Amino acid sequence: NNVERSANGYYYKDVTGYFNQFVGTWQYQNGTTVYTLQFKIKTFLISYPHVSKTYQRDYLIGALKVVKNGVLIYNDLPTLNLSLSEAVNYKIFSMTRVENFSNCYMCTYPEQRLHLSYSEPNNDNYAYANLGFMMHTYSQNGVVKLRMDFSDRTLSSQFTNFKDPNSPPTKTSLFMDFGIFDFVKVP
Repeated sequence: NNVERSANGYYYKDVTGYFNQFVGTWQYQNGTTVYTLQFKIKTFLISYPHVSKTYQRDYLIGALKVVKNGVLIYNDLPTLNLSLSEAVNYKIFSMTRVENFSNCYMCTYPEQRLHLSYSEPNNDNYAYANLGFMMHTYSQNGVVKLRMDFSDRTLSSQFTNFKDPNSPPTKTSLFMDFGIFDFVKVP
């Protein structure tokens, strides 16, 4: 629960190595579009001055690169080499482990998926303000794959500009497509 997670002086370490299965570079190709996801583990100091509590927590942080028709459309991978002060400063970061549902076959032990927050730069569209995806790894014919479930939960009624309510949003599409993708680890 949140009380335990915010206990003063604690370090919430990934002692079981759960995040290790995701660390590295993963690719998915859909026609002429190539998505590259990269993940690292980072430890952050979290401080809540208003309640005088400070603790550390491990996060899985990630970044995305998109190439369409041989043209680089988006590349956030260099941010993984930065030492940003908080996980929320990265465009992809782990939120929580989630119990699986029946549609998640061959999920990793202990049959959980990882929920991650996902955002893109220069977003002013309320519909894209709280995006996230679920993922897990599995083995198929000896090949380890990462399944990303990035479901479209946006509604056209939510396409409003949260930075300037008097203007339509300038962000009307995402670099990452919605859908279910099976990424393969690359060296």
